[in-house]
Amino acid sequence: MPLIVKEDPSEYPLCPEGLHPAVLVDAVDLGEQESTWGKKHRLSLVFETQQKDEDDKPFILAKRYTWSLHEKSNLRKDLERLLGKKFSSQELLEGIDLEAHIGMSCNILVVHNETEDRIYANIESLLPFKDGSGRVVKDALIPSGNYERVINRPDYKQPEEYALNGA
Repeated sequence: MPLIVKEDPSEYPLCPEGLHPAVLVDAVDLGEQESTWGKKHRLSLVFETQQKDEDDKPFILAKRYTWSLHEKSNLRKDLERLLGKKFSSQELLEGIDLEAHIGMSCNILVVHNETEDRIYANIESLLPFKDGSGRVVKDALIPSGNYERVINRPDYKQPEEYALNGA
């Protein structure tokens, strides 16, 4: 008698496409992970939207990056765009503390990407949150308080363990 096991793609609320006000709620060190170009140290920035699903819960979306502030890196481009300024060479030498930016208000552009079996809501772009005069405002939005940072979860894995055992 056959014993068939199938993947059960869970149905979860999909954040609508478009521009959404959001708050950076986490920065997660994913450790070294295999990629097409070999092992790369990766991280994820996690955002909570002000847009809510049918259960009145904010959408949580993440964008992954290579751990680099090279001038062509997506992480550097996104951080400079969010902060509304270019990093100085001194700031780049000292490093950028991502923890210091948790709680920062922004706008995220969400797009839907479809695979053979599922539709995903992905962050296409990050933009600063600006007031009526066009000034970047970092603390305009307040997170719901429902999101628990990965590092604070009981099942948290150190980045090395995370990379070895997969995400």
